Amino acid sequence: MKKLSFIFLSILFYVSCGPKVDEMYRRQLAADRIKENDEFLNPLTSPLDSSELLSFKGLRYFPIDEAYRVMAKIERFTNQDTFALPHSNEKTKTYRKFGKLFFSLKGQNHELIILESAHKKPGYENYVLVCFKDETSSKTTYGAGRYIDLIIPEKDEIEVDFNKAYNPYCAYSERYTCPIPPKENTLNIAVEAGVKYENSDAQH
Repeated sequence: MKKLSFIFLSILFYVSCGPKVDEMYRRQLAADRIKENDEFLNPLTSPLDSSELLSFKGLRYFPIDEAYRVMAKIERFTNQDTFALPHSNEKTKTYRKFGKLFFSLKGQNHELIILESAHKKPGYENYVLVCFKDETSSKTTYGAGRYIDLIIPEKDEIEVDFNKAYNPYCAYSERYTCPIPPKENTLNIAVEAGVKYENSDAQH
């Protein structure tokens, strides 16, 4: 009887003191992933053409892990000149460095450069881009890197959710050209979150 009581108290302690799970966040992210897959597979909304859809098997993801939701400090840059950022297919487009993110992930401190397009589309004036590589690149994720979109915050702190890291369209079709992450945006850890890539050793 004492042994059963001890087991019950141990389980109760783990439930009350173990890692908290945001079920609403998980449900919403799971729903977003289903919607994203549906859009890719639907010929009317897919970025892929009919021939590319024939070989497309759907998006694959790492399991949702809330450890990859981090709060980051933003250092905003001022008076930054625009520059030609290398893209796939030997092209370039004009960007400027908006700032830098400082955050802790998996017990290590990291930094990532934030990029801002010099020619934003209407409706995307407050969006900036973080493109990065990590130790999963060319292994379980797209070799040319993955992206996270951010909305410019009023304060100098923002949540960066690597569970939302996605592949650029050029991962699936040579008809697209995509930004290549700056060299300083290579993380020295394996970011096992977000979208995977079936042909992870391929790059455009």
